[in-house]
Amino acid sequence: MKTQAQLLESIQRFQESFWDRRSTDRPPVGIYDERIFLPINFLRQSFTRPTVCPEDVNGDLVAPEYEYSFANRAVSCDDFMAFSAPWRGIPWLEACCGCPVRYSQGSLAPGHFVESADELAYLPIPAPNGWLVCMQRETQRLAAQAPPDCWVSPSILRGPSDALAAMRGMTEFFLDLNDNPQALERAASRVNQTLVRAIDIHYSNVQPRLNGYGHIFGYWAPGRTIMLQEDALGMCSPFVYRDIFMQFNAAIVKHLGPYALFHLHSTGCKHYTHVLNIPGIAGVEITMETIGPTLQDLVPVFREILEKSRLILQVCTGFEHLPEVLRRLPREGLFLIIPDKYIPTDEAFREFIIAI
Repeated sequence: MKTQAQLLESIQRFQESFWDRRSTDRPPVGIYDERIFLPINFLRQSFTRPTVCPEDVNGDLVAPEYEYSFANRAVSCDDFMAFSAPWRGIPWLEACCGCPVRYSQGSLAPGHFVESADELAYLPIPAPNGWLVCMQRETQRLAAQAPPDCWVSPSILRGPSDALAAMRGMTEFFLDLNDNPQALERAASRVNQTLVRAIDIHYSNVQPRLNGYGHIFGYWAPGRTIMLQEDALGMCSPFVYRDIFMQFNAAIVKHLGPYALFHLHSTGCKHYTHVLNIPGIAGVEITMETIGPTLQDLVPVFREILEKSRLILQVCTGFEHLPEVLRRLPREGLFLIIPDKYIPTDEAFREFIIAI
């Protein structure tokens, strides 16, 4: 467990270096256990049915992130804020829109169920299936049990394009973008209203801790925060994002306030320029993938983002090149998150800080 002094030091670093984008001794750096991004492993017991229902999800079935990873973290002098969230194995927005939550050994996934784009107009969104109630119940439970150094974060909440791709199936979704984009746009508006509702449920049940909120990406924010995403659009022209889905992300930012960020993958981040044009967007997060462009390849993109806004860089791969890359980037508005396979101890963390 981190002490309050440690937490306050990190909070000050987030406030000054990241949110205020001021020059400080160093940017915040968070070290995380890669296992927290495999929430299927949080199961306390075997699950035997092919679908998960809202009544299945509780503390008897799954462990929270704090218990699973943070209570005995390997590195304790970093800036990564411990969190717990409603079980991230559940595709919450997709489930709230009617997708069955399918279970198989080692994975959970939403099942598609909509036969045509025109059918979207007649579906109840959100679906009357109990998943929003389940999310509220789990949020309340975690908030009541959270240790002093743990924030209760919103769970993974994907975007309207992701929910529609799940409802229709990925191939059918891409065909709909060409054949019937108007139907998708109309449905996306209702999906986005459900997303707003899910965000509001979270913040009506979670109070600030040490004058702010935490998030599953390990950062602290001085106000309500969320990480928007539209992962399904990583395979599309950036103009699809700009012309159809950007408006819905902008509505979330307007509703929530100045601490909303946007999640991207290095393999599908070409719409980042449009994301940066969302009025009031706080910045972007880029998760590096083992395929596609490298850290070195993306230096011009990172620099452009940092010159205009803020960047959370998740270094899942290419760590050996990170010091070189950082020498070519501004530090103001930067937050680094690095798996503990690269920095396994407090001593290694201190050596890394000196090296950068």
